Amino acid sequence: MLARLAHVTARHRKAIIFTWIALTVFGGFAAGQVSERWLQSFSIPGYSAYEASQRTFDRFGTGERPPSVVVFQTKGDASKSEAIRAAMERALKTSPGARTSSYFSTGSDAYVSKDRHTTFMEVYPAGSPQLDTKSGAETMLKAASAGLPAGTTVHVTGLDPIIEANENGETTGPSVLLEALIGGLGALIILFFVFGTLPAVLLPLAIAVSSILNTFTLVWILTYITDVSIVVQFLIALVGLGVAIDYALLLIFRFRDELREGEDVETALVETMTHAGKAVIVSG
Repeated sequence: MLARLAHVTARHRKAIIFTWIALTVFGGFAAGQVSERWLQSFSIPGYSAYEASQRTFDRFGTGERPPSVVVFQTKGDASKSEAIRAAMERALKTSPGARTSSYFSTGSDAYVSKDRHTTFMEVYPAGSPQLDTKSGAETMLKAASAGLPAGTTVHVTGLDPIIEANENGETTGPSVLLEALIGGLGALIILFFVFGTLPAVLLPLAIAVSSILNTFTLVWILTYITDVSIVVQFLIALVGLGVAIDYALLLIFRFRDELREGEDVETALVETMTHAGKAVIVSG
């Protein structure tokens, strides 16, 4: 079968090349479309914590997003401060649909420090987690701190507020496109030392580009059938770059060996597809 495919490829190479170019160009369009359809969550379905959060979300509309924690400190007994109780109510109003838990809603001393000077409230935001959804920590802090008496301070922390604080600094990493370009540049340098000729260098990179963009097309279609994690884009770009170049090198080396043995181009292609092609299929 692979031998027949090789003969067809050799005899219709122009049509096949133009088809792959068209598919690759469309893959660039698909990559832009799929960027809006990723499942923006790192949760693992099937785990007990995930299933519990799903049941909570279905019943109460909250539970999928991590809580923001509003921490109050005062010189007196925080559990008896009406100013702190009022501040908690103001903070809650900034997050419509949220659920809260605190000393004032539960009566539990678990929300109060041993010296009674510190207490906190957990605010569970409504809705599903999205990477571009903000916690509203700044608005919550402003509302809670308004009108607090002297000697009483408030802070807002939690997973999302901490991540947002880091993003406002200089800790953001490169985009997936930049990472792929850096990887491609490194591969270009290595391939040039291995082959020494520009066509042999560019072929593995062309295969990598085509493979990556066409995979985005397939994943775009898949997102209409099931959820696909946003992590997949990094796997496609980085793992796809390495694997595509690896398979291309396997084919190129075998093809060159066949030419050195005196075979014509089509025969060399047939032998490459029959042997190296089979190895690529099994590995893939």
